[in-house]
Amino acid sequence: MNQKKLSKSESEFLSYLRSLAIFVIVFGHVGGFWVYRPYSEFLHVFVPVFFFISGAVSFFSYNRSVTTISYYKKRFIGLLVPYYLLCALSLLVFIVTKQEFPTFSIVNILKWIQIRPSNDMMPFPVGQVWFLHTLFIITSISPIYFRIYNKSVHVIYALLFFIVCISVTPLFFNISKYVYIWGNNLYRPLIHSGFYVFGMLAFSSVSFNRKNILIFILLIGILLSVATVYLLNLDIDYAFHTFYPDLYYVSGSFAAISLMLLSKNMLLYCVTKILILKSIFNFFYKHTFSIYLLHSFGIFISESVFGLVDPDKKTITYGLAKLIVVLLITCLLSIPYTKLSGRISAMFLPRAKIQQIT
Repeated sequence: MNQKKLSKSESEFLSYLRSLAIFVIVFGHVGGFWVYRPYSEFLHVFVPVFFFISGAVSFFSYNRSVTTISYYKKRFIGLLVPYYLLCALSLLVFIVTKQEFPTFSIVNILKWIQIRPSNDMMPFPVGQVWFLHTLFIITSISPIYFRIYNKSVHVIYALLFFIVCISVTPLFFNISKYVYIWGNNLYRPLIHSGFYVFGMLAFSSVSFNRKNILIFILLIGILLSVATVYLLNLDIDYAFHTFYPDLYYVSGSFAAISLMLLSKNMLLYCVTKILILKSIFNFFYKHTFSIYLLHSFGIFISESVFGLVDPDKKTITYGLAKLIVVLLITCLLSIPYTKLSGRISAMFLPRAKIQQIT
């Protein structure tokens, strides 16, 4: 039996989970990923959480859409408009800081269009846009997943199993020569499709979203992750397993997401009871995409304007100070950025609600 729409509690859970995930990502890029390595690197599991949430939301968006074209329009416009605004912002910052125009080559322009901008034209790091590039590809093929699922859930289970099996490959082979087409990494979209499909199943299939099933996935994920590290003598630092996600990273991420699903009621209770936390989460939810895109610009300002350049030896005081400054800058900028993105998007979809990143 499949659900036709998200319940109120499920929608709230996904919005709060997304808010938590974007805070962790900003915290990680400010320095949280390295504060207590290798264990702090486990925070990388919040990246698959975004694909998981997107799969849940997109499935119901697709079912509500009159046509596949209208589904694509909502998703792509909601994704591309904020991205190209970031490109415009980076171009402006480049001109102001360097007092010159960047070199506009055909290659660089094509990279911008393909959501993999060249570092030569970016005055501040925008490595996080790999997520948009990957999500764009997944979104492009997502109607295939949805149609297959609506016809046969067993095929989707087989797809998940296949993706997990494929994630074994980077543990034994250098796949970098085989996964690129015209400069586009197709391995990442394939693997992250697993989390995307997991999100669809977790919130559309009543039989799948049961406590015993989630506990089973949690235990299997932990077992596979531990066994992979032990048998292959891997470095447990997730930083070495994210670019080409392998079985260790994939199984651990599935386990982490299952644990979050099992903790759903606890998260809802905490946010509901602590009003200031609810206000913060609602803000982060409303501006998730803007915060995600702009936080590297916030880091750039904190370093170039406020002098918060990473010292040779980081301290907790320094880390907290930089986190607060970056968050304040990013949150302040995200308000007009979200409004501007919405207004531009509305020009293309005047009567439709723009779909956010997840």
